[in-house]
Amino acid sequence: MNTETKMTTKTFTTEEGTITFNSKYFIIQGNNGNHTGYNREWEINAEGYKTKAEANKVYKEMANENGDIKYGLTPLRIVTADELIEIYNGSERIKFFNCFDIDVKF
Repeated sequence: MNTETKMTTKTFTTEEGTITFNSKYFIIQGNNGNHTGYNREWEINAEGYKTKAEANKVYKEMANENGDIKYGLTPLRIVTADELIEIYNGSERIKFFNCFDIDVKF
């Protein structure tokens, strides 16, 4: 039985260029902004994850190492490429340059 996950990419085109997501899941960490997302800035982990189980493992490690995350003061989320695009198009800010599994061509 082959348990390998098929690699899928998703490309998003903006006015400035294209963004290609080479993993299925990403972990993002936000600043403390307010509850509506105003002034919220998200930072993407340096790598993406092929499975939700891989992302959950890293998520739990990050939460255990940082008390602000553990007690809900700093937001931490596992998201898909579609959710990253929603954040990009919304009122919150996100930068894609620090993740090895996202190709940005502007």
